[in-house]
Amino acid sequence: MAGRSDTQQTERDLPQLRMVHPLAELPSERALPIGYGLRQATGSDAAAIGRVLKTAFGEPWSTPKVNSELLENDTVPATFVIENEDGIVATASYQLKLQPDLEAAWLHWVGALPSEKGKGLGEIVSRRVLQEAVERGGSGVYLSTDDFRLPAIRTYLRLGFEPDLCDASHPERWAAVMASLGSPSSEGR
Repeated sequence: MAGRSDTQQTERDLPQLRMVHPLAELPSERALPIGYGLRQATGSDAAAIGRVLKTAFGEPWSTPKVNSELLENDTVPATFVIENEDGIVATASYQLKLQPDLEAAWLHWVGALPSEKGKGLGEIVSRRVLQEAVERGGSGVYLSTDDFRLPAIRTYLRLGFEPDLCDASHPERWAAVMASLGSPSSEGR
């Protein structure tokens, strides 16, 4: 794949890492920066959400794709956005999905514009998804991520997510991730 290191390409061939948040206790709310607002997305936000996700992930996100995968998808009851005077700058979705080994709530497609780095927007919008899960009676929230997304993993750990060792490759990979983050523990569920 163009633009990816050999390590990232190898990681793409493995199942994504998985994390779980038990929802026993939500992290403290972090204040939005002045001039920013958090709200649930509407259909008119599709193009702006697509721009954020395209920029954050380097993948094409057209308005029809945002609508079909997020805003008009029955498995995604809520998508949240953070905006400022320039428009939508961060997003995350709450998804309910069935996988062979579980049916649960998922933190889905978290992204922010690079220009917003360091403002905690990914953490804030992710916490809102956790809050949504609690409000809907959930008992846990899962997410999938890639080994090389260290800033995102650091945020997820800060929010209270834990590694979910659901694949034979995960213990070794989580140990490497935790070592890269300077964390002594790679224990998971």
